[in-house]
Amino acid sequence: MTASRPFEHRGTPSPFPPSGYERSLLGDRDVVALSAVAAAVADALAGAPTLAAWAAASAAREIAGGRGPAWRVELGGVPAAVRHYRRGGWMGPLLGDRYLDATPRPFVELSVSESLRGAGVPTPRVLAAVVVPAHPGYRADIATEWLSPGLDLEEFLRPNLYPAAERAAAIEEAGRTIGRAHEEGLDHPDLRPRNVFLQPLEGGRWKAALLDLDRARIAARGARAPAKKKTSSGSTGLLRRSFARAA
Repeated sequence: MTASRPFEHRGTPSPFPPSGYERSLLGDRDVVALSAVAAAVADALAGAPTLAAWAAASAAREIAGGRGPAWRVELGGVPAAVRHYRRGGWMGPLLGDRYLDATPRPFVELSVSESLRGAGVPTPRVLAAVVVPAHPGYRADIATEWLSPGLDLEEFLRPNLYPAAERAAAIEEAGRTIGRAHEEGLDHPDLRPRNVFLQPLEGGRWKAALLDLDRARIAARGARAPAKKKTSSGSTGLLRRSFARAA
C-alpha cells in the first residue's frame, strides 16, 4: 500500500520521496527505500518488527560508536550500515529512542543527503528509512551504503597514524567538501571530525564524505548567507581545530 500523505517540512528539499525512492506503509511502519533494494527491505520487515531488529539478528558485523551500535549487513546485495536512532543529551534519559519531530529524522537525512549528492557533495547514500509510531512520537531506523575502506577525521588525526603530507592532503579535501556543502546551503549542527569520513584513493589522494545529516537542513537559495559567512562558523572552525591537532 503506497503512503499518500504529503511530506512537508521547512528547510527540507522537496518533493519527497526523492527520485529513485519508493514510499510504502508496511503495517504501521512508514518506509522509504531506494527502488533497487525496496523488495529486500520489505522482506526484512516481514520477519522483524523493525529494520534494526532484523539487522541485529542478521549482521555480519556490529560496529560500536555514537549513541548506539550499527550493523553491517547485505541489503538486496548492497553492503549497508543499519542504525537505530537514539537520543543524546539531556533528552536521552527522558525519551530514550523516541522522537517528537514533526518530520521524522531519517526522512530529513534522506532528503538532505540526496540534495547534497545531486550537487556533487559526497555523502553515503541512504538505502532505507523506516519510521514506527511510538505514541507519542516515533522511533526510527536508517540504512546507508557501507563506506569502506576508510576512517573518520577524528580517528585520522590520531598522532603518527599517517605521514604529514597525507594528513595535510586529507584535511584539505575535507575542507573542500565542507565548503562545497555550505555553498549549497547546508546547515549541519552536528558537524565535527567524527562526522567527516575519509577514504583513501590512489596517488595519496583522499575522498571526504559527510555523515549524520538527520539534524541538517538545506537553506532555500534566496535565504542563503554568503559563502564566506556560512563557512566561518562550520568548516573553518572545524578545520582550524583539525589542523591544530594534526600539527
